[in-house]
Amino acid sequence: MGGIYVIDETKKDKILWAGLKEFSEHGFDKASTDRISKDAEVSKGLIFHYYGSKENLYLFAVNKCIDDILEEFNNVKFDDLEFIDALIKMTELKYSFFLKNPMHYRILIKSFYNTPKKMMKKLEHRNSELRQMGINIIVDMIKDLPLKEDVLSSDIVTLVSSITDTIEKRCLSHLANDTEGIEKIYEVIKNEYIRLINIVMYGIIA
Repeated sequence: MGGIYVIDETKKDKILWAGLKEFSEHGFDKASTDRISKDAEVSKGLIFHYYGSKENLYLFAVNKCIDDILEEFNNVKFDDLEFIDALIKMTELKYSFFLKNPMHYRILIKSFYNTPKKMMKKLEHRNSELRQMGINIIVDMIKDLPLKEDVLSSDIVTLVSSITDTIEKRCLSHLANDTEGIEKIYEVIKNEYIRLINIVMYGIIA
């Protein structure tokens, strides 16, 4: 008769956090379960007992990052701010979040570009959730803007999303590699962001 195995949640969490660290530094392919077990101070066998495989642990890690981001930003409102101020505030909140949680950004970047195809399919719906979150925030921001008759809200969302994604990737790529001097870099990129959004808002004709 088999005994009942009690899950030690503390050890399980330590494995997950060690996995976050390992995957954020090395991606999936080069990540080592030996290093994870050493960092988590558990046997290698316990990793596979709790998570089944390196692949499953990786998916748990990516999903945790996405869950944390959605929890942080899904209910953000900027009703008391002007449109451009709201966009800047949102970028600042993301910057602040990733400054406090740099592993999250590194893992997400690696998951977008370096995850094996068979696992990408399992993450497609989660990546869509992140994209939709960003779109929903922008839609909420522009809902009260006095748009010209021939301007579609969907076009504004597309333009602003493209600019925001480009600017955020530039800023956060610095954060992913090194946090030294990031405040100065952020100010430069933020000013560029304001210029680009102003072009969208007010056009290019003098």
